[in-house]
Amino acid sequence: MTGLLRASLLVSTACLSGCAAGPDYAPFAFRTPLAFASSGAEGSAKPGRWAAADLTQWWRSFRDLELNSLVERAVAANLDIEIALDRLQEARTRVLETVGASLPSGDISASKSVGTGTDDTRSRVDPALHAAADTTGYERITQVAGFAAGWDLDIFGKYRREIEATLDDAEAAADDREAVLVTVVADVARAYLDLRAFQARLVVARESVDAAKRNLDLVQKRAQEGITNDLEVALAQRELSTFEAAIPPLEGDIDASKYIIAVLLGRYPEDMTAELSPARPLPAFPARIAVGTPLALLQRRPDVQEAERQVAAATARIGVAAADLYPDLSVTGAFGAQGGTVYPHLSPLTYIAAAGPALMWPAFDFGTLDAEVDIADLQTKEQLARYKRTVLQAVEQVDEAVASFRAKQGQLRDLDRGIAAAKEAVTLARERYDRGLTDFLNVIDAQRQLFVLQAQYVEARQDAAEQLVKLYRALGGGWENYQAVPPIRQPQPAIAAAVNRALAPKNIREYLNTQQPADPN
Repeated sequence: MTGLLRASLLVSTACLSGCAAGPDYAPFAFRTPLAFASSGAEGSAKPGRWAAADLTQWWRSFRDLELNSLVERAVAANLDIEIALDRLQEARTRVLETVGASLPSGDISASKSVGTGTDDTRSRVDPALHAAADTTGYERITQVAGFAAGWDLDIFGKYRREIEATLDDAEAAADDREAVLVTVVADVARAYLDLRAFQARLVVARESVDAAKRNLDLVQKRAQEGITNDLEVALAQRELSTFEAAIPPLEGDIDASKYIIAVLLGRYPEDMTAELSPARPLPAFPARIAVGTPLALLQRRPDVQEAERQVAAATARIGVAAADLYPDLSVTGAFGAQGGTVYPHLSPLTYIAAAGPALMWPAFDFGTLDAEVDIADLQTKEQLARYKRTVLQAVEQVDEAVASFRAKQGQLRDLDRGIAAAKEAVTLARERYDRGLTDFLNVIDAQRQLFVLQAQYVEARQDAAEQLVKLYRALGGGWENYQAVPPIRQPQPAIAAAVNRALAPKNIREYLNTQQPADPN
């Protein structure tokens, strides 16, 4: 008796307070460093050496109109972004579905049956309507029709927690779309910079081939005059063939970059070939950018915000599972008419009605419902661990990108000095060969070293540009100006929706175009 009394008090208290089962979500506070580890190496740098980056449009720091155009077209037509938008709209619509499920509902049901029992309509109409059945004066009830309605009062907040969870899911889907935007913009920028870098490397390779051809012509002429021997001719031919072998792979890389850009823009490769084929120089880019603080990073990166919303949604679903442990109180009502085989002098049609509360409590389930709460607890812990991992990875990715970009900048400075020395070496070797003080092998070697360094320099610039794009992507900007999304379609009551769906086009393309609002963008 004591246990039953305590349970009754618990139920009464909860009913009066109207609280929702399960824990209430509150944002988790993680310790974050005050500055990035990579910024320590720049402690002596003057603030003026840092370029303030507009992360909302970071690709404009390359000052390339073609790149700006490609990014805008990718945002408008990329299929990954379209898929992410559809997922967002689905999540937003699911919120309306959950809200609708928490409100009163009603249905019309009817049955005309035959059988051997006294009530042939049993289990053939809504239970609330059947509860109003009146067998007085009837030998057998064979037909019934009416309207029934019900409302789960949600005393323990199951529907409220479900609505909370779906709202968090919708916010996570919005963050996911923003993360896809960041990725697509970075992919377009990287593919475009790779294209220009490969074109620049191809120019260097062709200049190397032209120089090697001139050397071969010169050596062949000197050999014909008896000034040199066949060995120097063979060496010059070898050098020419070596440089020529570098051209086909670069041409393949150029084509591959164009194809990647085309797909990112939702186009076929042949649609973009004419636009991207003309060679242009690799755009200049800032040597340094200000990366801000880890705290600002976590507030800006969409994947971090998405992970946090997923923790919130999982927390709400603990309440959904916990609410099933408690009584479910609902109110139902129905009215209609019944008919059947009657005794003499009674009407064959009787009006019926019923209304009242219903309480259901799964008191004995051998721990099934409690296990479902445990599962929801563990799923929340899993999402929390994912959130922590996402935070750590976000900070690490910025540090890694800064370190790699800085290393490439140092490599470029070293290569620049090396190219200057190599040019001087080629001049000296050529002068000594012309005066007969050295053999042609030294000239070939000096030129080869120069062309190799020039190719390495362009390749290092390509790597530095890629690392800068990687850094911008790690900083998580680029989505801020593209947050507008079209409204979702407002669901209609079932009868109106049935009429509209029946009149909808049968062609799937026309059907999809008529069922969702147009994008205002």
